Amino acid sequence: MKKISLILLATCFVVFANCQTKAKAKKTANDQPQSTTTGEVKTKYRLVVAFTSVGSGIDGAKLDAIEGYIKNHAKKPAYDVIQQGREGERELCLLLKELTKDEQTNFIAEVKKLAQGSDRVTVTENVERVKKQ
Repeated sequence: MKKISLILLATCFVVFANCQTKAKAKKTANDQPQSTTTGEVKTKYRLVVAFTSVGSGIDGAKLDAIEGYIKNHAKKPAYDVIQQGREGERELCLLLKELTKDEQTNFIAEVKKLAQGSDRVTVTENVERVKKQ
């Protein structure tokens, strides 16, 4: 009976240790940009501002206002532009690593204020996007 108990205990330990290792590996893999075979990179952005069009082009005034805010911000947060379509559709994708948590919250709130009033601008947080390299 002792042998069976020891075998069961050892088996449980091995299974538990294996699960912990897989969980850590998965977390580490999700934190890093992931390359695909087609030269695309998946990245989780803190903020994505999408400019869409329904046949009449994007909201250029909102694009200018939001890009101006980003470029004139004191910490100059870096951003990627992902082109979407033929009418100027695009996404401004920001990691916001230059900002603290509180600064990120304030920055996002200001961008949302600038985007208000337009049905062609969408602001989303913590979004994974694919960008061609």
